Amino acid sequence: MTRFNYRITLAYDGSEYEGWQMQQGDAPTIQLALSRALARIDGAPVIVHGAGRTDAGVHAEGQVASFRLARQRDGAELRRALNGNLPEDIRVIEAAPAEVDFHARFSARSKTYRYQIYTAEVMNPFLRRYSWHYPYALDTARMYEDSRALLGRRDFSAFTVAASEARSHVRTITGIEIDVQGPMLRLTFTGDGFLRYMVRTIVGALVEADRGRLKAGSLAKLLETGDRALVGASAPARGLTMVKVEY
Repeated sequence: MTRFNYRITLAYDGSEYEGWQMQQGDAPTIQLALSRALARIDGAPVIVHGAGRTDAGVHAEGQVASFRLARQRDGAELRRALNGNLPEDIRVIEAAPAEVDFHARFSARSKTYRYQIYTAEVMNPFLRRYSWHYPYALDTARMYEDSRALLGRRDFSAFTVAASEARSHVRTITGIEIDVQGPMLRLTFTGDGFLRYMVRTIVGALVEADRGRLKAGSLAKLLETGDRALVGASAPARGLTMVKVEY
């Protein structure tokens, strides 16, 4: 049977979900919600592939997913049908037919993530689900300089879990930007791919280095050692958002 390939861009508030990837049982995940919505639309089980496996509590503005359907559909029609069958905290922004060989994960060339830190003494309640409340002064100029050691092709073993499923821990980061607007600090990372917990661990390490508490002394030294034990705790999931995927 001929099946038609589609690609969608979606945004979601990950606060109530156990991440992107479907799990055993009925744990709420983004992939499970999409699969169920598509099964209702197509009348049969549908396998959904995501560009990135966001963790529990992580959000997205530009996650991309691909899947194949038995019926040919117009993109606008598919978007309306999906949004009519998805929870309100998951929205399909765009939907369109895709090339037969398009795959949301394997066709991706770069991904961009943003991490938000709110540094005011009192947390803004409207931002608490989307940023890390860290009520201390941060030297953003120093954080920016420290982050330069991470640019380029590097082995990021120190910034992922020991039991990582990835065959290689080598990734290329092409851009790290730090933007400050009042008490809100935004760190934006762009690269060819990111390991599990990688962005959150980098943010945690930058904060530890800024306060002079990084056990390795510097991020450059940490890269050399590859020792995750020398990094403090990862930054909380709620501050992380997948911004976009480039193909």
